[in-house]
Amino acid sequence: MKITHFFYAILVTYLLIVTIHLYCCFHHHEDIRKFTKCLLMPFLAMTYYLGCPKEKFSKVILFAILFGYLGDILLLIEGFFLLGVVSFLVGHLLYIVTFFVETGLKNYRKNLLVLLLVCVVYFYIETEVLGYFRPALVKFGLWGPLFVYTSILSALNISSALYAYCYRNIYSILAYIGSIIFYVSDCILAKQLFFEYNKYYQISIMFTYILGQSLISLGMANKMNSFELGIINNSLKKMI
Repeated sequence: MKITHFFYAILVTYLLIVTIHLYCCFHHHEDIRKFTKCLLMPFLAMTYYLGCPKEKFSKVILFAILFGYLGDILLLIEGFFLLGVVSFLVGHLLYIVTFFVETGLKNYRKNLLVLLLVCVVYFYIETEVLGYFRPALVKFGLWGPLFVYTSILSALNISSALYAYCYRNIYSILAYIGSIIFYVSDCILAKQLFFEYNKYYQISIMFTYILGQSLISLGMANKMNSFELGIINNSLKKMI
């Protein structure tokens, strides 16, 4: 696919919006922060749509990004927090479906031992995370919803981990790293909501959220000529 000047214009605009948004998060310019937050995912969606080769383009990934956008909007409206969480949950499920489909049933059967090992690792991580937040979750009556949400996050990491293991290229690894960063972002958000406020949490949450979404999108839009990293890709294959 030939990358057009329009694509580069959208990409540069996206990076500019990200920079302004993070600056406003750090300096607490709330009006501009809220405005730029509403622009992040639409421009990421356009970047994905324009930059992804036709044979690799997935409407499911596009909708996953747009559900992230809906979640961003709902979190800005007082009283719509749970609906925002549900929107992000749907986005995670769409990513999971894509990872499962791209990996294929044969690969899951072939790498069953690896899958089980990854599941055990993430079961332990989820147990530790829920144990840490349990007192606050019980206090606010959110144990059930947050258990479901963290389970979906773990499933996202598990599916992307096997996707990375099966394909073993720079793009699949970027997608997996993106899912890990997404997990970290939600953990920071939960700590801010249920434990303590820290002036650096806002920028930490948004930086990891944006980076996670961007890496997953880039990782799923593989074989993009303008992002071809042959030397790194071959080195990673040898390492893995």
